[in-house]
Parts: sequence; C-alpha cells; structure tokens
Amino acid sequence: MVTLLTAEEIDNTTGLIADKGLGDVKENCTVCHTGRFIVVNGGDKKFWKRKIHIMQNAYGLWKIEKAQEERMLNYLSKNYSKKKEVSINE
Repeated sequence: MVTLLTAEEIDNTTGLIADKGLGDVKENCTVCHTGRFIVVNGGDKKFWKRKIHIMQNAYGLWKIEKAQEERMLNYLSKNYSKKKEVSINE
C-alpha cells in the first residue's frame, strides 16, 4: 500500500505532515533543526518523549508545558511512528 499526500497536507515551511499538533512542533522543534530530523526518525510516544528530554538535557530545549508536550507527542507518534517495511510485492 502506498500513501500519497497532496500538497495541502504537507507544511511548506517544514516539509512535515499538516495535522493537529504541528504548530507545537514548529514552535519547539524546527526552530533549531529541520523537519528532516523528524522524518528520518520514528517511534511511539515513549520514543518521542525520550527525544524531547534528550533535546532538553543536552541541547538546551526549554521546558515545555505538559499539555503542549502531549500534543507534540500525539502528533509525532501518529505521523512519524516506525513504519513497517513494504516489499515490492505488496
């Protein structure tokens, strides 16, 4: 199965999927690195929470309000979770 996204579904400043929570990700993540960093990674909420804490502890990311962090985690785990590999025969 191949999922195609239209231009309206991709944020033109970050290249990330336009969905609820993207504004929070733009405000806290892509001010320091490109959206490509997010695209090449992937995981569940636990994975993304760990990434946020690494950014806070090692790279100076500020404290994020709990509700905002939850929106970010929902967005990231929904749109950038680990994807199953698809063979050419599927």
